[in-house]
Amino acid sequence: MPGHSRGLHSERVGIKKKGKSAADFMTDLFVKDITFDPPSLATVTGALSSAITVTGAALGDRVEVFPPYDTQGVIAFPFVSAADTIKISLFNPTAGTIDLASGTWTVHVIRK
Repeated sequence: MPGHSRGLHSERVGIKKKGKSAADFMTDLFVKDITFDPPSLATVTGALSSAITVTGAALGDRVEVFPPYDTQGVIAFPFVSAADTIKISLFNPTAGTIDLASGTWTVHVIRK
């Protein structure tokens, strides 16, 4: 059985603490809601979104996206493509075409 790690969850996932208060852990987290309409994806195909502005995002930062619905097997790979800009790469590994609806996706960018 692995040993127990000590520290706060935010420290274990790499969010750096900037000050002394609990709220200071989130100074390296940028959150933005975006309207995103993924393209229809045929079987075993992918697509890349256009540039999405997230002020403060920098190359090397970690990005996560949270769609507002079941993605039906489509896998989303978000990344910082340039300063203040992210893109979302989508891949459909399923045996059928999937056309996800437009919706409000939440983006989290964690500074390196």
